[in-house]
Amino acid sequence: MNELRIGIVGAGDVARSHLEGLLRAEGVRVTALAEPVEARRTHFARSAGIDFAVADYRLVLASNDVDVVLILTPHNLHATMACEALRAGKHVICEKPMSPIVGECDRMIDTARACGRELHITHSLREVFFYRTASRRRREGALRKPLGASFRWYTDEESRLNDPAHWKGTRSGSGGGVLIDGGCHVADLANAFFGRARQVTAVASKLVARRPEVAEDTAALAIEYESGALVSVLLSFTAGSSFSGPGGFAAGMSVTLFGSDGSFDGGYMVRDGALMQWCHERNKGQPDVSHPEDNPLRWGDIDVSILRALQKKAPPPLTALDARNAVAVVDAAYQSLASGRNAEVDWRDE
Repeated sequence: MNELRIGIVGAGDVARSHLEGLLRAEGVRVTALAEPVEARRTHFARSAGIDFAVADYRLVLASNDVDVVLILTPHNLHATMACEALRAGKHVICEKPMSPIVGECDRMIDTARACGRELHITHSLREVFFYRTASRRRREGALRKPLGASFRWYTDEESRLNDPAHWKGTRSGSGGGVLIDGGCHVADLANAFFGRARQVTAVASKLVARRPEVAEDTAALAIEYESGALVSVLLSFTAGSSFSGPGGFAAGMSVTLFGSDGSFDGGYMVRDGALMQWCHERNKGQPDVSHPEDNPLRWGDIDVSILRALQKKAPPPLTALDARNAVAVVDAAYQSLASGRNAEVDWRDE
């Protein structure tokens, strides 16, 4: 595959971060944009140098000057748009979560296979320093037998949750609250470390968000894996505000990963524009190691990795099946909330 021509669908809050990756990637050109809000479409197209900018995404799918469609829309639109793009002969890169509905994730995977096109999901935490370092050291045998982990994921979404014009955290646009939005990130990493998830127990609260259409803004869950490993997760849409400065923004994740012969502590924090990443390793009978950050994270790194995979230069950072199974863990969490009991994970192997 020579030059990849990209058509972007959606010019909302996250589009600028993805564009940074597209502009860094080699052999890539952004040729089209679809965005129904005229002011947002005009501004983004002008700043990105995109000549073909339209309101209707179907015009991008029909363009002969587009090889890959990047879908950056509210979660509830992902499956329909992705399947239409695949049937139009385009490869698809789609924002996470793949879809809020497991069956729709399956439809996306099956459509990609039937059409002979590639489907990739932008789980950006696959690019953070802690995940890359801990997963490499695990492959090298540092943990021996993985036992479990504790994840804490947080951001500061209060303003968007309470904005009546925004879909963030709403059941209709997002498919749920912090569980589907942040939980799919953490579930993807936990699955990558521990394998096949078996069951989930979850609790959730709405502590800060005021709009009735917004779902849970705080949640905790326990994931049991077939290996017997146990993972605890705390998710917050609003705790990031406690880390930010005046008028600033903070978000991050902290992780402790336990094995029979060692452990890792690490994560990342974005605070008022500055990014910190760390990974500390402890092994039985050995001195502690603080791994030096090898490559600072930049916005759009996940797009660069996916585009390299489309160009056959490197393996993909994750598969669509990985992304689907992260949604399956979140779906089990929602089932647990509804029943008050643990829920089985609808895992898919192929």
